Amino acid sequence: MFVGLFAIVSLFFVSIFGDTLSLAEPAHPQTVVETVFVEKNSNCAYGREQILSFANKLYEMGDYSRASVEYLRYGFLYPDEPCDDMAFFRAGLCKEKEKKFSQARIIYRQLENSSDDRAKNFARYRIPLTYFLEDRFDSAVAVFDTAKTSEVYGALEYLRGWILLKQRKYSDALEIFKNISDNSEKSDIEGSLKYLEHRCRQGLKIPHRSPFLAGMFSALVPGLGRGYCGRWGDGFFSFILVGAPAGLAAAMWDEDRTFSIVMASFATFFYMGNIYGSAKGASIYNEQKQKIFWKTTWQEVPHPPTMLYSDLKCDEE
Repeated sequence: MFVGLFAIVSLFFVSIFGDTLSLAEPAHPQTVVETVFVEKNSNCAYGREQILSFANKLYEMGDYSRASVEYLRYGFLYPDEPCDDMAFFRAGLCKEKEKKFSQARIIYRQLENSSDDRAKNFARYRIPLTYFLEDRFDSAVAVFDTAKTSEVYGALEYLRGWILLKQRKYSDALEIFKNISDNSEKSDIEGSLKYLEHRCRQGLKIPHRSPFLAGMFSALVPGLGRGYCGRWGDGFFSFILVGAPAGLAAAMWDEDRTFSIVMASFATFFYMGNIYGSAKGASIYNEQKQKIFWKTTWQEVPHPPTMLYSDLKCDEE
């Protein structure tokens, strides 16, 4: 009887704790891998038209990071389709907009192997453009000689003019833009060329302040150097800041020599700082004028260099 009772209790505990007490290895789930082939005209999410449509939608929404992935997916999955070059180009353009210029160049170089001359010309322009956008002007110019063709020559010269403009070489930039305008009968960017010629002439007349003169003026009269740079409020403050302790030092010299020495020390410190600040202020003044000029030019020109060779179409369009 006890043996039977023990057997019943044992079965009870095994039924409850059987999974925990079991020493056997648990069975691993089976993974089934299938290779799915998608037909070109399929409605599947990974079909040709669906990938391209999704990429275009992401691009329109400004989600350039994910759009570039979808364009690359299309380009590598469908290398012989009419839109493969356009997909690679759009992927590079997305990287440009993300300011990932080195990645953009890698993608554009993919187009240099294309059998389509149009795609090659787009790449020949955009690669030096990415260097320009990074302010790597020497690298951009170095690519010009290897990228020049009859089709893209004018656009590269236009970009060269912009490089000179960014380098503040206004006379050289003016010559480039005039040559393009004179040598082309009717250009789509004629309005931009005229505008840029006008801006180059204005660039030659941008107000400039000499740091040496600013410092010298402030040495003669505290604050005058700041006024020379158009900051009369700062100049008046500097005059008071130097003049007040200097005046107190002179007035109290006979009565309290120690106080006068302390005030004279303050006056000397502020006087030297006033000279240095005026010279530095002149440099800041010049830099601000140049930056404002560049920003205004970039915003107002009808055709900035980023607009050229920016819309590669599919062969089937």
